[in-house]
Amino acid sequence: MHNTRNLSFLILLVAFMLFGISSCQTKHQSFDIFKPVAINYNNRTVLIPEGFKYKVLFSEGDTVVMNSGTHAPAKGSHDMVIYIPIDSSSEHGYIYVNHEEHKPNALLGDGGGGTIFEVKKEKDEWNVVGDFHAIDFSNVGETFRNCGGTLTPNGTVLTTEEEFPLSNTEINSRFGITDTSDYNGKKKFLNYGWMVEVNPKTHQAIKKIKNFGRYRHEDAQCVPDGKTIYLTSDNKPAIIFKYVAKEKGDYENGQLYAYQQSADAESGTWIELPMQADSLLNIIDVAVCKGACMCISNEWIEAVDDKLYITESGTNEFDFNSEIAEGGRPAKHLNELCRVECNNYRDPFGRILELDLRTNKLRVLLNGGVSKKDSMFCFSSPDAMTSVTLHGKNYLVISEDTHGNKNGSASAAVSAKGETYNEVYFLDLSIQNPTLEDLKRFMSAPEGCETTGNMFTPDGKTYFLSIQHPSTTNPAPFNKSCVIAISGF
Repeated sequence: MHNTRNLSFLILLVAFMLFGISSCQTKHQSFDIFKPVAINYNNRTVLIPEGFKYKVLFSEGDTVVMNSGTHAPAKGSHDMVIYIPIDSSSEHGYIYVNHEEHKPNALLGDGGGGTIFEVKKEKDEWNVVGDFHAIDFSNVGETFRNCGGTLTPNGTVLTTEEEFPLSNTEINSRFGITDTSDYNGKKKFLNYGWMVEVNPKTHQAIKKIKNFGRYRHEDAQCVPDGKTIYLTSDNKPAIIFKYVAKEKGDYENGQLYAYQQSADAESGTWIELPMQADSLLNIIDVAVCKGACMCISNEWIEAVDDKLYITESGTNEFDFNSEIAEGGRPAKHLNELCRVECNNYRDPFGRILELDLRTNKLRVLLNGGVSKKDSMFCFSSPDAMTSVTLHGKNYLVISEDTHGNKNGSASAAVSAKGETYNEVYFLDLSIQNPTLEDLKRFMSAPEGCETTGNMFTPDGKTYFLSIQHPSTTNPAPFNKSCVIAISGF
């Protein structure tokens, strides 16, 4: 009997130990998507893990065809990339690219722009099929700095205008655009700063959607109901917006809301905003006066299941004195992490935010900064972002947009060079409270560039992204903006 009890005890002990080991392994699973690349602050090309390859698909200066039949050199500053499948294929589709420009262009139209082209994967190689087509924005009075956007459930593209001039004089004096004539009976500068709906099949803008409001539109995220869109603003203060259309696919009629955080930051509400034209022209100020939650420079937004992930790139220094006096409420994390004194804030690194749509709780998922384990590793100014599901797990794929040494966001050696080096990271969303060490470096980008516009094919096997404004002294092809396809997943 005594030996039997001992034997039973030993069996239970072994089982417990095996269960503990198994649980530990589950909690700390090894990362097996790729072997992370090493830090490289001298890089002038694309560094990606062994087993992956890239191909340049579309570069600044490539010949594009306009609807009129005119040929012209493509605009640069490539930004948002949207892959539009043909017949649900992950190997055949269209790629839509934004151009974050605000320059005069007699052939393609002043300001920003867009390009669309067909691509096909054959024998594990992506190739362009046919011509590059310039998007015609002339019927909406052109655009300014097309940054992010989204594909709508009805197949149109919503593209953002991230900047707008403050007067007709500035259109010419600051941006060099000579046409300052009224548009639709209003001052020309009031026609910029909106979101634009585009028909990718006809290569033509449909309309500017005024009900989303006028501000520095950064990105947008449609959700499957075809009515709800979440919008980010690259402002100081930055407001998180939600728009709900009355009818599916008709974004001209609906209601705009601003996110308001609860006092304890455990929940939040959506404030209904006035939809009159004068309010929509100054909707950031209106939202602030109604007590909206204020962040600092929100960038891209990505929906994964019932959560929204938002990049907040931060800034060196900023004060909210006037905004707080008007009723605005700084996000709780800014008061806890970035408040210097009174209503002054310093936020050089930025972070990833998570908004739970079930509870409306906004929390910090991951703060930027310098790693405690490696002083050369700094995660700063997260900007463009997408998601992908690989091996049954959801990952955020995050691009940086640092600009030199922002309050110590680069090492002294890098700062002395006066150059910028940005990277792309994977973050496993099954990790509840990730740290910087949970970021896996997928790419080290060419010197001077911002990595942006990223999107995967539906099967997760190809990753498209833009290399924006790289150093012109880099060897070709990374001496100018371009879109590349990375395969090997």
